[in-house]
Amino acid sequence: MAGILLESGIVLVPLAFIAIYVIVASNVLLTVVGLAAAVAVAVTARLRYHYSSGARADLVVIGKDGGQDERPKPKHVPDAGGSDRDNDEFREIVRDAQAHCDGDGETIHRSGALLSETVTPESTRYDKDLYGHALSYDHRCFYIGGQPTWVLAADFDYWRLPIVAASAESEEKPAAGITDAWKRALLQLQALGFNAVRIRFHWGFHSPSKGKYDFAGTRDVEALLVLCEELGILVIACVGPFIGSDVQGGGFPFWLIQRDHIRLRHLWRSGIKVWDDRFAAAEAEWYDKIISILVGHEVVTKNARGRGCILVVQLDNHLNARGLLGLPLALQDETRLMARMARERILRLPLVTNNLVWPGDFSGVSTRVWAYIEQKLYAYRIIKEPYRANISGFTVRDIDSTPVNADAVIQTTRGDNVPMMALELGGSSSTQGSSFSDQIESALSQGLSALSLHGFFQRCGPGNFDSPVRTLHSDSEYGAAAEDGTLTADAKAARLVLHAARALERQVAASDLAGSRPWILRAERPVVRGVS
Repeated sequence: MAGILLESGIVLVPLAFIAIYVIVASNVLLTVVGLAAAVAVAVTARLRYHYSSGARADLVVIGKDGGQDERPKPKHVPDAGGSDRDNDEFREIVRDAQAHCDGDGETIHRSGALLSETVTPESTRYDKDLYGHALSYDHRCFYIGGQPTWVLAADFDYWRLPIVAASAESEEKPAAGITDAWKRALLQLQALGFNAVRIRFHWGFHSPSKGKYDFAGTRDVEALLVLCEELGILVIACVGPFIGSDVQGGGFPFWLIQRDHIRLRHLWRSGIKVWDDRFAAAEAEWYDKIISILVGHEVVTKNARGRGCILVVQLDNHLNARGLLGLPLALQDETRLMARMARERILRLPLVTNNLVWPGDFSGVSTRVWAYIEQKLYAYRIIKEPYRANISGFTVRDIDSTPVNADAVIQTTRGDNVPMMALELGGSSSTQGSSFSDQIESALSQGLSALSLHGFFQRCGPGNFDSPVRTLHSDSEYGAAAEDGTLTADAKAARLVLHAARALERQVAASDLAGSRPWILRAERPVVRGVS
């Protein structure tokens, strides 16, 4: 309720003073001063809520005893349609969503200290002293086993990859066919010159109903991670819960979307966020399941295949946005809670975010104004300490038309000793302007040491899952490969750039050559284990 009042006050208070001005128009100066003061107070109150929403660190979910109450049918449930074979699974998801559209009798008890007081950048930092021999980083690049490394990745959406249906006479197990399809795609990416993939783990794909999770068959992410380790492919793990606007429901399960009493991403109304303990509890349930799988595949962990494959873990996606009057919309407690849950579940890797978009969040006038206001308010202890993950990644839609300014990146992310990461870089020449090869070359020349090409290798039909028995259709198009698997001209050009970068990364990635990276004088050369 406090959040609603604060947000409403931003608009209502100025309107009230305008009304007063109409009544007492004779005193113009007093009215203008009063209006300015009211706006300043409202904005300050809203920023205080942005940096500390009052969320508590500990949540306990208590289910209702006895039977369940009858619930009304959910709103806006789409018709399954289509053939029975292709839509049985979808109908099951819709039926399960109907059972959870309204109140479910659960009670959330919250206790403990405020998140804003217990979760700080220091409390969730990556421990370089303990794990630096396996993975470290500075403002130049990542160091894996002491070797400077450029992370050159492409998005790999396992839940979108078409699986060719096996013939009726085939005795091949379905799981084997799925693994083979993943392996073919990963080998093709590796042959192009990529040494990493960004995997967005889809909550809705694994949870058809509340409390039910499926990690078998096409959902066997454990097998996918083992395959990446066997092939020597690094992984940027995006655990969500929101993984992108190009995905149905942003990656949220349908049963959660249809629960009208839960505010997804704490969004109460357009431009207004109010903390929701029920949504936080649902997030914790998903993190319990997915992180328990990831912890055995961290690059800092030794296993039967040598070392794990996961390099960093991305929390949520595109969380930052602007609300009323250009104020920050996201609550910092959202990121605090996800970081705390990751660390509580023994996840030791660097935590990264992809909440910034180049160039708007770096060079825009409103960004600079709010950054100045934030700095002053924190200096006078009016707001809590701003929270940032270990590494602040960002999105660049076309790096050629909007060159990256390293000084702006350092100033905005408050990190002059961390690598620059573009977790969603560019796109195909038909939609985003520059080709993939130009995007990669420009990114590396401007000092980015980790990147992932969004939309490089995936189905064009955004948002839809692929059935494990669905055959390839003529509408299956890729940014890098044609339907028959042959490379496009854009992909062939990207291959040359990628292989050249891989050949030079040992000599150039951590280089201090004059003029190669003009911003490196901003920080001293750090001491990194295994690097002379």
